[in-house]
Amino acid sequence: MTNTQCTHSNDRRPIRVWVDGCFDLVHFGHANALRQAKALGDQLIVGVHSDEEVKFHKGPPVFTEQERYRLIRAIKWVDEVVEAAPYVTAVKTMDEHECAFTAHGDDITLTADGSDPYHFVKVAGRYKEFRRTEGISTTELLTRILKRLAKLEESTSITGPFEKPNLRRTRSVDFTTGTGLVPLQSSKELSTQKQSYEPTTSPLELDSESSSNSSHVGWTNCGMSYMPNTLRITQFCNGEYGLREPTADDIVVYVPGTFDLFHIGHLSFLEKCLEFGNYLVVGLYSDATAALESQRMGVILTLQERLLSVLACRYVSNVVIDAPHEVPATLLDHFKIPKQRGIFRRVDSGSSVTTTSVITRILKHRVDYEQRNRSKEAKEAKLIASLKSNVTCLGLSLKN
Repeated sequence: MTNTQCTHSNDRRPIRVWVDGCFDLVHFGHANALRQAKALGDQLIVGVHSDEEVKFHKGPPVFTEQERYRLIRAIKWVDEVVEAAPYVTAVKTMDEHECAFTAHGDDITLTADGSDPYHFVKVAGRYKEFRRTEGISTTELLTRILKRLAKLEESTSITGPFEKPNLRRTRSVDFTTGTGLVPLQSSKELSTQKQSYEPTTSPLELDSESSSNSSHVGWTNCGMSYMPNTLRITQFCNGEYGLREPTADDIVVYVPGTFDLFHIGHLSFLEKCLEFGNYLVVGLYSDATAALESQRMGVILTLQERLLSVLACRYVSNVVIDAPHEVPATLLDHFKIPKQRGIFRRVDSGSSVTTTSVITRILKHRVDYEQRNRSKEAKEAKLIASLKSNVTCLGLSLKN
């Protein structure tokens, strides 16, 4: 390669990729979509729809627009966020942000009137697709939560945690400045909790039930549950945004928790923890341990699903999977944590949002979300029937 060729290559304008969406109940499927989109170019520009747009086209969002803006900015493959992006993607919007093309998953997205919001960019030849993530969607998460609430109603009235106002996340951080055993909760406390708060259903049982009871197989969850696999975990760990070992210069902060339905309270908490160090290790509890913390509601996402959500966060340097509820010295030594005393710190995130308060929001608008799910399935069923009809006319067959 000549010097002229090298200079030309280095001067190449970066390929900017546009992705837009509601990104409600931001989950690992959204993160995987953004990861795939980023791989199609050099810079990822993400347009996030306003509450008004989401409500008009899909129904009331669970997370507010300000929460969704911040959560998407925190995903490590995102370079820029465009707030209040229009629901219908226009060539003009892409040009304003100097994007070469729009990328979207190979599922179907419809406007309130049933039209394709990507029609204009498709016609312009500036549209690319990637594979959607199987077994996860905002609709699927809402279904899991609504089913869990229904089960709770069968056994008891929904009171207690769902009635407490102004819940504030002050989860403990095992600040990395000491040795020895740091008890987050004693075995006796855990035993007492287990007797009082046995979750009604495990995440796997709930997910299996959600899939098997579905009367319609469309794009909502691809007719399947998420199947944990090492390839997906590797994709979230490797590459330019991969995890790394701590160095002698790093100040390590260990943060144990459940991180179910990763929300703005979790994000604010992690941001606060970075005030104490620069290398953040998240200790992710198993489904059994997490169920004890979440009490009767149980956890909504499995350990593997929660793992991907945490790995997608740009602030996380490493994750301990199935972390012990009591932190042993061996764990602290492994991550080269300094040996000073005073390792336990309690951190106030400054946010009143918790997983419980998120579920309370859904409970408050339960009828709306149930209607939203039915409406989406109906639209998908109609479109599938139309596609089958068109393919049948050609003497072919279309499988779900």
